[in-house]
This record gives sequence, C-alpha cells and structure tokens, in this order.
Amino acid sequence: MDEKRVIEKNETSFVPVDQKNFVGIGKMGFESNKEWNIPNLHFMIDETTSGNYEATLLEFGLISWSETKEAVIKSLARQTHSHILAVIDKNGFDGLIKAVDDHVMDDFWRSYRKIEFSLARNGRDLSHNLDSQIVQAIKEMLSEETKKTIREIANVNAEKIVEVFDKIYSLNLSTFTYNEIMEAA
Repeated sequence: MDEKRVIEKNETSFVPVDQKNFVGIGKMGFESNKEWNIPNLHFMIDETTSGNYEATLLEFGLISWSETKEAVIKSLARQTHSHILAVIDKNGFDGLIKAVDDHVMDDFWRSYRKIEFSLARNGRDLSHNLDSQIVQAIKEMLSEETKKTIREIANVNAEKIVEVFDKIYSLNLSTFTYNEIMEAA
C-alpha cells in the first residue's frame, strides 16, 4: 500500500511534456576552470500556443521565455550561467550534483532522447554537429600560417599568455549547438 502511494506521488512530480510543441533541442558547454568542470547541458525549445518560445534546461529545470528562438536561447544561457555561479557560491560543486539528482525532468529527457535519435538517422544529431564543428576548428587552427603565427607569439609572449590564462576564473560559454526539429522529420 505504501509503495503504491510513493509511485503515484513520484508520477505526479514530473514536469509534463504532453502540451509541448518542441521545435528544437540544444546543448551548451562552459569552459572549465581550476576548481570544477561543467559537463554539457541540454535544453529544449517549445513553441507556445501564443507563438512565443520557451527554453527549458533539462539538468536544472530552468525555463526562459521570449518572442524569438535566438532570444530565448540567449536568455536561457544567461540564466544558466547565473544559476551555476549561485549554486557553486552557496553549496560548492556538490550543490550542482545534488541539483541534477532529481527525476522531475524525466519526461523532458525522454522526449529529448527521441528527438536526438530521430535526428541521428541522417547524421544531424547534436553530437555529429558538434564533432564536425570541432574537426573544422582544428583544421583551421592547424593551418601552417596559423602554426607559424602561434609560434611567433608564443616565443615573444609565453609568460604573458600563461599569466592571462591563469587569471581566467569565470565561467565562460565555450560551445553551443542547436538543431531545428522540423528538418529531421
């Protein structure tokens, strides 16, 4: 009897997705620093019945609204950045781990996985997009002219570069990937 009540209680604690019209999914990544590393975070974009957009971050259940997809994504990224800093400031990195140890977003995760696998059928999933971006960035970075320039700058400014790098302590958005769902259908 107690077990049934627990199951019913847990089922009603999910954030429902049945009224959502998902139009996109995405990932955002933050640069690491000396104290912690934030893994990629996942979000979904819903077009509301009013024609506005709602972005939901799956790991923390954060929600942003705006009139455009671009604006809602930017708003969610800013909100996520602030949230991470606030949680870490208050509870350390363990606070983030505790925050993601929740099943309230399970229905969102289920929908996210279905969309991601549908996109993967033709190589348009977020992982392939991100991998392609990384490979292209490496190719561009490693061109002979770039290598020569980096060596010259490094020889002249090695200590300055290390000092500047060591001073970077804040959380910076380093990767961002987004896919339209309709293109996969």
